[in-house]
Amino acid sequence: MGKAEETKARVERAALTLFVARGVTETTTKEIAMAASIAEGTIYRHFPSKERLALDLFLRHHRALAEALEAAQERAPTLREKIDAIVACYCEWADRDWTLFAYHLLNQHSFLIQVPEDVPNPVAVVREVISQAMRAGEIPKRNIDLVAASAIGVVMQAATYKVYDRFEGPLSAHTRFFGEAAWAVLSLEQT
Repeated sequence: MGKAEETKARVERAALTLFVARGVTETTTKEIAMAASIAEGTIYRHFPSKERLALDLFLRHHRALAEALEAAQERAPTLREKIDAIVACYCEWADRDWTLFAYHLLNQHSFLIQVPEDVPNPVAVVREVISQAMRAGEIPKRNIDLVAASAIGVVMQAATYKVYDRFEGPLSAHTRFFGEAAWAVLSLEQT
């Protein structure tokens, strides 16, 4: 990695840390520069604005997470194994870089509207697995979006609780529980 790439990586890491702690709007470029040990103007050599930096960080993680989820579910032969693989993938991503995962989680509502249609989407991956399972009769047919939201929420709401210090430790320590809970959501008969 060259000097320019190292500097850009420091800017991104400093921004992520501050964005998670304070929010994108509340964080200044001066604070990012101080945290990255660079001059404030250096940020603009890599990003046209703080907002673009924030969006680029979000989009890169959003795409990479979707691609990882797709690869994980493709390797799994059965629906139950696909669900377990998706849950494990979410947890591993969170544990690998909690700051980045928390950033994505906390800022999804701000940036999802700006995600281009052609960018892979983690929710779309899960939704498609559920849709295929419903068409194949593997799980009860219901509102796909409601079921996807509920299944994804098993992991993501727990991650939100972790952001707010409601529990500590890696999400992967709870993969089996999350998998069972997601499966319970998917297999629940409509009443």
